[in-house]
Amino acid sequence: MHKVLVIQSAVLPTPLWQQICMASVSDWAQASGYDYRLLDNELFAQVPDWYMAKVRGRMPIAADLGRLQWVKDLLADGYSWVLWFDADVLIFAPQQLQLPLAQSCVFGQEHWVQPKSGASGRWTVRKNIHNAFAAFPRDCPVLPFLIDFIFRMMARVDADHIAPQMMGPKLLSTLHNLAAFQYQPEIGALAPDVLADIASDAALSGALQALCSAQPQPLVAANLCASLAPRLGDCAATQDKAMQQIMQRLLRCSAGLSQPADIHPNLGAATATDLGA
Repeated sequence: MHKVLVIQSAVLPTPLWQQICMASVSDWAQASGYDYRLLDNELFAQVPDWYMAKVRGRMPIAADLGRLQWVKDLLADGYSWVLWFDADVLIFAPQQLQLPLAQSCVFGQEHWVQPKSGASGRWTVRKNIHNAFAAFPRDCPVLPFLIDFIFRMMARVDADHIAPQMMGPKLLSTLHNLAAFQYQPEIGALAPDVLADIASDAALSGALQALCSAQPQPLVAANLCASLAPRLGDCAATQDKAMQQIMQRLLRCSAGLSQPADIHPNLGAATATDLGA
């Protein structure tokens, strides 16, 4: 029988919307029969000083390494699998989230929606492997490889040219083109324009439709991308209110998110169809 641990990390106190995200993960873990552990700044305990100095306070880049180091240690402590979820991942259709814990590591898959350059109202969707969700089994050969590879990359890279996702989605997506990782397309990520469409009470931009059209199956969990959330408000209180509204609408999608009408039931079918990708 698998002994599974779910881990997350956050520096407390966190905004209310992020607390709701973490509660959704801990509740899902409990319902699945998994152990759960929340880390704080101890996430970075094993990240070397030279690495921390090079990232210059860009903590998500340090977290890309820290999570892997913790997973490795916790697997050595006796767990069969260790699952990582970012603290801003919301599991909004928990009964639909079933993970096939077999022999291989697993990551999330995002369909990142951005405005198409020079084409008003049109959208570009980029498909990536992401590490807002990552699961590793004991004796996984990929885990020590990733840790070593990240160390080597960081040692060589110019500190002035470290891309925000260099040690996370950019690295995993590049390796996926060669290694074909196992991934969960129902654990995605919501770009700022998609978040804005979910929050909107008026006409939608089409970003949400572009996401739904790209998804091979309904989303049941998503990274709400806390680092980009300030775009939804000019102060913390406004941002928190907007994020709570977004989550309330996602939590209504008990069967998963497959079309804009799942979020906006009053949106006419014809209007939804006209929102091109």
